[in-house]
Amino acid sequence: MSDTAVLSGASAAVPAESGKSPKRWLKWAIPLLAFLIGVGVGGAGKDTDVQASPAYMTLKSELTDTQEEAADLEAEVADAENRIRQATAEGESRLAAQAAELAQRTTQLDERERALVARESAAVPAAPAPQAAPRSTAPAPAPVAPAPQATSTYYKNCDAARAAGAAPVRTGDPGYAGHLDRDGDGVGCE
Repeated sequence: MSDTAVLSGASAAVPAESGKSPKRWLKWAIPLLAFLIGVGVGGAGKDTDVQASPAYMTLKSELTDTQEEAADLEAEVADAENRIRQATAEGESRLAAQAAELAQRTTQLDERERALVARESAAVPAAPAPQAAPRSTAPAPAPVAPAPQATSTYYKNCDAARAAGAAPVRTGDPGYAGHLDRDGDGVGCE
């Protein structure tokens, strides 16, 4: 045999094994080198600082902005709640004041009404007590209603009465009619 043997897939001849082992360190050096290269390449992604990446910085900035907006909104909500409390308190105090004023006015009106009733009762003369009259068997005459006055004057409406110089027209005046007295108080074309 010759001292050299050809390995499959190899382009150069490798010396055949002889009594000496050729470079034993290559058997463990190549896998070690591959391991170190793998660790270096694989570990390069792990060693990068995530906090320094642009995506992280963008998210962190957005988070900070959002937290600031939330704090601002919380302050606005607290301010709005304070204003609502103040407005409610003011409304309740105004309502209480109006209720007190209404009660006072009611009391005053009641007093005025009592005074008015007292004055009216004092102003009406006491009617003499009817004396017992001897009873007769003849029936009492029926009360006679006043005869309506024949009016030769007629006003179509209040404008016509005013034009004639008759406004206001009172009950019993020539030209007085119910269509001129809308509120029925006896005075038309007021």
